[in-house]
Amino acid sequence: MKKKSIISCLLVLAIAVAVFGLFTYQHHQKQEKVKQEREKYEKYDYYTGIWEIDSYKFLEDGEGVAVHWKSLTPEEDKIFAKYHPDEEENLLGAHGASNKHYIVRTYFHNSTYRWTQKLPKEDPDVYFALSIYRIRNQKLEGSQVDLYKLVEDYNSNYVPEKTGGIEEINGKDYLPIKVYKLDSRNSGTRQLWLNLETKKIEWEDSKEQREPETPSVDLGQLKITLKKTTEVLRTTNIYDDLYQNQLTFFPNNLKGSVLEKYDPKAYQLLRKKNSQLYILLDAKLNYDRVYGNVQQFIDLYQLFVPANTNLYEGITIPAELSKDGQVHQVNTKEEFEAYYDVEKDLALNKERRVLVEQDKKGV
Repeated sequence: MKKKSIISCLLVLAIAVAVFGLFTYQHHQKQEKVKQEREKYEKYDYYTGIWEIDSYKFLEDGEGVAVHWKSLTPEEDKIFAKYHPDEEENLLGAHGASNKHYIVRTYFHNSTYRWTQKLPKEDPDVYFALSIYRIRNQKLEGSQVDLYKLVEDYNSNYVPEKTGGIEEINGKDYLPIKVYKLDSRNSGTRQLWLNLETKKIEWEDSKEQREPETPSVDLGQLKITLKKTTEVLRTTNIYDDLYQNQLTFFPNNLKGSVLEKYDPKAYQLLRKKNSQLYILLDAKLNYDRVYGNVQQFIDLYQLFVPANTNLYEGITIPAELSKDGQVHQVNTKEEFEAYYDVEKDLALNKERRVLVEQDKKGV
């Protein structure tokens, strides 16, 4: 009997030791996994996640489209956000370019420094790609382009570095892709021109996009309204602001707007996180300035404020954009229409983004 008790005690002890050992092993494995995760994600230089448009609504007059972006990498987004809380809102924002014909979103996971940048054959986790949406007959037609593969197929010694704004050349839409030479990373850059319709690179050159300073209408009180209602540069960066034509709203600030009753579906979409309104007008919004057709933009923006809001208060029309060549400060729509020369503003658009040869030699 005593012998059986000893055996039972030893058996219980053995089980306890085994359980403790298993627990210790699992705890160690968990700690090691956390350590590896931290070391991996703290080293991330630039990460945007991968996104697609999962729902959209065109405004009735076709002057804009409200879209919602869905992440295809939600778990990795959360991990990145955990280790980069100060950067995640911006880096996971909608980066890219747009015009009246296309919405292009770039997504990137790699070092932004060419000396430490890896290629997919060196690290399968890295990527640099585009989600391209063709705007046609109030529908969005989506496609994907792997920039590493696209550029390698064009020239295996080129590596894509960044993309620019959409250029309309001879009636076609092109996206410039800046590249450097793999075997000469300290050299200059070249620009490859991607036809967004065919998804093929048609030519290369050493030109780059510049945005010279040009006269613009001072929006007065509307500038303050824009800052209060939209997330300017919180979910984008200065290049997105130049290359995209979109608005990202603070959800609560749309409550009580004309849009709430005028277009409930677009209203609900724009109140969701990761939603934007892409502007499909001759007017181009750049931070708190509007170029091209300011009247069009103000008419559109009336949807996003309460009815009877005066968006013309304190607007200043510079001499270069007035009908009589004089500076005018106005406070009503009637005064604005009396002095603002939209044709002059549209003509200036041709000077607001120009292609020039790079200052230093290309590759």
